Amino acid sequence: MKMIMRDIRIDVPVDRVFDFLVDPHHLPEIWPNVVEVGKVKKARNSDGFSFDWIYKMAGEQFEGKCDTIEQIPYQRLVLKNNKGLDSTLTWLFQPGSQQTHVTLKFEYQIPASLLKKTKEEIIHQENEHELDAMLQNLKTRLELEPVYT
Repeated sequence: MKMIMRDIRIDVPVDRVFDFLVDPHHLPEIWPNVVEVGKVKKARNSDGFSFDWIYKMAGEQFEGKCDTIEQIPYQRLVLKNNKGLDSTLTWLFQPGSQQTHVTLKFEYQIPASLLKKTKEEIIHQENEHELDAMLQNLKTRLELEPVYT
């Protein structure tokens, strides 16, 4: 398994960041290679959710399913991809007064089909750039979005 860890400070309260991320429909807005999210379902007996996705990695398209494996409101969100790509995303939230420190840990297995045509180092580097872009997109999206009360 490969692992990438990144963090960012977002100048909005933790509830806005967390509430945005627990709606999978938002992922295509912030994650550059997420093509589509669908079949979003609230998990039975928990606050979690599941959804199907279409994602491009190193030019190859994958389809899969993601499930919430842990959700602690305003503290932690862990998502596991069980089909398509083997990966786990762990979001950690540290609230400030009007800001949130977000840490994202991405653990993944590179599919054998990609390793046949692309070097592992290149795929890992592309994934690092992808996560950097996703966190910056999250920051921009939330900081520039007007708050309606």
